[in-house]
Amino acid sequence: MTHPSTLIIMLFLLPLAILTLPMLAPSSKLTSPLGTKVLAAKLAFLTSLIPLAYLIHNDLTITTYETQWSTIGTTTIRVSFTLDIYSAFFLPTLLFVVWSIMEFTTQYMESDPKINTFFNQLITFTLMMMILGTAENLFQFFIGWEGVGIMSFMLINWWSFRSNSNKAAMQAVIYNRLADIGLIITLAWMVTNDLSLNIKGAQIAPDTALIPALGLLLASAGKSAQFGFHPWLPAAMEGPTPVSALLHSSTMVVAGVFLLIRTSDLLYSSETATTTCLLLGAFTSVLAASCALSQNDLKKIIAYSTTSQLGLMMTSVGLKQPELAFMHISTHAFFKAMLFLCAGTIIHSLNNEQDIRKMGGLNKMLPTTSSCLIIGSLALSGMPFMAGFYSKDAIIESINTSNVNSLSLATTLMATIFTTLYSLRMIYYVALSSPRTPPLPAISETPQMTNPILRLAIGSIAAGLMISTTILPPNTPQLTMPTSTKLATLSILILGLLIGSILITVANQLPYSIKGTQNPLTYKITHSYFILHHILSSMVLQISQKLSTHLMDQTHYEALGPKTMTYLQMLMAKMLTNFHKARINPYLKAIVLSIMLISLLYFTSMNVEPPDAGHELGP
Repeated sequence: MTHPSTLIIMLFLLPLAILTLPMLAPSSKLTSPLGTKVLAAKLAFLTSLIPLAYLIHNDLTITTYETQWSTIGTTTIRVSFTLDIYSAFFLPTLLFVVWSIMEFTTQYMESDPKINTFFNQLITFTLMMMILGTAENLFQFFIGWEGVGIMSFMLINWWSFRSNSNKAAMQAVIYNRLADIGLIITLAWMVTNDLSLNIKGAQIAPDTALIPALGLLLASAGKSAQFGFHPWLPAAMEGPTPVSALLHSSTMVVAGVFLLIRTSDLLYSSETATTTCLLLGAFTSVLAASCALSQNDLKKIIAYSTTSQLGLMMTSVGLKQPELAFMHISTHAFFKAMLFLCAGTIIHSLNNEQDIRKMGGLNKMLPTTSSCLIIGSLALSGMPFMAGFYSKDAIIESINTSNVNSLSLATTLMATIFTTLYSLRMIYYVALSSPRTPPLPAISETPQMTNPILRLAIGSIAAGLMISTTILPPNTPQLTMPTSTKLATLSILILGLLIGSILITVANQLPYSIKGTQNPLTYKITHSYFILHHILSSMVLQISQKLSTHLMDQTHYEALGPKTMTYLQMLMAKMLTNFHKARINPYLKAIVLSIMLISLLYFTSMNVEPPDAGHELGP
């Protein structure tokens, strides 16, 4: 049902204006520019709740067509916004997370001389994500899609004086450019076939839907770091921690899954693309979770968990349950942003230490941060009545009710066990046990850093219940199954906790060769996820080296440069040595040729014709 409402659309566009004004307003000595921008994010969040409440109460979808941009063939491109249950709930979630991250950043990066520019880039990133989340057509969606890609490059490379940041930013932008190819293929295919670019407007026959569906799947896999495009997500940890929290919670990395949710009708027109989406998500989930088991960098453990959860979202879309995927996006945003902010507080307090093996005992030094870290880890593991439980449990139960997805069910359950294992390992090494840090100054938790974390902790506990009872669409199937099957997810969680506890208990009793960082098994698990990336990179590097050294240097540069000069010098030497043999004939020939050459050059330069040999000069 389409119901144009000018008032609701104005309230819907108001957060865009609220976020934009602080960037345009001149700075004043009376007000702090950072405080103004944090306040703007807070007001934008509160304003976005009004359309959400109105749409939930009336069950409406509001679409507005503002103006027409251009026409390509019979395809009309318009500036159009849509406000349905997805966008109406996505905006408050996004703005709530952005508000918390910006407030946290004011102290976390207070020593940065360009912190005001950093805030402007965060706001621009948020605006691009809002355009992406509310676009009615794929062309406008592509604008927000490219915007978040460009801003992610700038934010990851914020510390541009570090070579690792440069590499990570280049890695992110290259993989995202590869993903853009898929979306461009879909757009070109729709324009070529005179189809509407509206996300919900195109009706495509199943026999012709394979190309655009695979294009959408390619775009989503690149943006959401699925297998084959995965390396850029852990590499993005080189950016500041607030950037990691923003990228991994509710913005860029979920844009690919959000694209498939929006275009689910087109994706489901092709059974091949749907099955590929299902298997790709399940495979990514288990591999990323296995890599997180052997990581020692606190931020990279959380980064791999993001990749694993994105794989679970893709699995849900492949099950033809986009509502459950969106529900997991919403719940995942709260506890993942909180986990990164907790990691930032810990790293900041321990003098930039990120190795969990050098932490420990932080439950006494950082009690609030440690408690929130435990809450976020439990929500990530799917602990009952936490935010992650409502979405993860529903997805696994949906796989369980299918008769043809035994492979995806097995891999998802294995990924759930791994998630519990690395979450418990992170809690134990960071918060529990005895301190393993060198003597540090007194650590204090300031309200400016703990208040955003506590807000997100409340969302990590209560968001799942609110979403499942308020906005979950009614077309989700009734999951009727025996009690033993219903408790499968909880049983997997308990099993993971038991295995993790046993491994932690016996770890100190193992030989050094097994515990050490050079353990071959640990090394293989850590690097198994990068096999494809390393193979492709090595092949490109070797080909480039061969082209440059064998073809360019030895063939062109060497032949035209030193070899040519050597040949000319030898030729001149041979010509000259023929005249230096004490013979009169070569000397006379050289003199005559020299006189003729000099005369010819002289008359040519003077533009005067030489006189004929048989003509006598006279009066």
